Amino acid sequence: MNKKLQAIDYQRTPIRMLNTALRGFSALGITDFQMNPSALIATAQKDTGLTDFGDDSFLKPMKLLIQSLQDEADLNSLGKFMSKSSILRLLKGRLYAQDLIKRHPEILARSMPDPVVIVGLARSGTTRLQRLMASDSNFLHIKSWESVYPVPDPECFTARADGKIDPRITAVERGLKAVLYMSPQIAAVHPLDTFEVEEEIGLIQHGFSTQLFEVSAKIPTFSEWLMTHDQTAAYEYMAMLLKIISWFRDDPEDKPWLLKSPQHMQDLDALLHVFPNAKLICPHRDPIKVVGSSCSMVWNAIVRDSASVTPEWVGTEWLNKTERMLKKSLKVRAASVPDQNQYDVLYADITADWENAIGGIYDFLGQPLTPHTRTAMQAWLDSNRQHQHGAHKYSLTDFGLDPQEVEQRLMFYRKRFNIPFESINPHMAIANN
Repeated sequence: MNKKLQAIDYQRTPIRMLNTALRGFSALGITDFQMNPSALIATAQKDTGLTDFGDDSFLKPMKLLIQSLQDEADLNSLGKFMSKSSILRLLKGRLYAQDLIKRHPEILARSMPDPVVIVGLARSGTTRLQRLMASDSNFLHIKSWESVYPVPDPECFTARADGKIDPRITAVERGLKAVLYMSPQIAAVHPLDTFEVEEEIGLIQHGFSTQLFEVSAKIPTFSEWLMTHDQTAAYEYMAMLLKIISWFRDDPEDKPWLLKSPQHMQDLDALLHVFPNAKLICPHRDPIKVVGSSCSMVWNAIVRDSASVTPEWVGTEWLNKTERMLKKSLKVRAASVPDQNQYDVLYADITADWENAIGGIYDFLGQPLTPHTRTAMQAWLDSNRQHQHGAHKYSLTDFGLDPQEVEQRLMFYRKRFNIPFESINPHMAIANN
């Protein structure tokens, strides 16, 4: 990355042209990008023909999010359109969910065995670990399209009755094509596919209390609120959405969910309030690599929707966030998680010998790692080789960060779990002794 360039320089030419056109439409009053909470709620109610959102805990974070988007994000026209569309999608989802629960109260009565939850920083191998373990049919997991649209609307029931493709699948396939066209580098950062195993952060998003918003916009006020306030309501709503997904699929009720999201590092207290006996698998990776990769992930997403955000801001914001998440999660683990419910594993060990590392995880879970499961996992690895979508290239200096400073600030984490350096730097090694 050349730091002399601006965010707009990373936008594809057609995207710049689209922003110009959208600005013109907005000036002429043809397109309305205003995000008024009351108006958005009214639009969602009109479009669905429903009025009851049920629990109103989402209202405060939604209003804070919209205010932060308007005051701080400096969104371009496309960013305003995408943000408004996303909020409407979430509001409609909540309306459909409440209507579905009214008509099928048996959904809430479904049992949920204690889940297995992968709790680790973004870019620490959590996605790879989840998708590898999801090869085991003894776990439930969600697909990408279910993460975006967890609630079936009336058209979904009609499509299933007629033997047709679920319209949510079609919508996500179209959306992914657009996302990968606008931001083709995203595939190298986080491989995307409609039917790929995906994390539940999209479900937490329905509570309007998720880091997912921070990845696409500069919203520090909302981010600070998210970091410092209890998010139990959003996690309770996530659990309800998992029940809806499971009910619609007619899943067996004795299988545990395999969950993962880097947001759990920030909201582990809320997760444990909802799932007090969850089994936590905690992967750890060289913090220098984690911070650099996280900054690159955010930068590649955020430049699409804003022309004024800088790589230096991304670097400062996400280094601070990483440090705070680590300290917060370690504090919660020490106070609230018994030893028998948490297991630490190194990214380096999974990379060096995945079978041995996975074997340790299964011993922790008290489950046999059968030959059939090993074969399924190997098959997944063979078809999902690393860097098949291109290498993810990044550097801390791209984001105004000094590797030595990052190491010093996160040394407590490296020492706590004896995390090896992925690239040997003798000066850092001395500092770490």
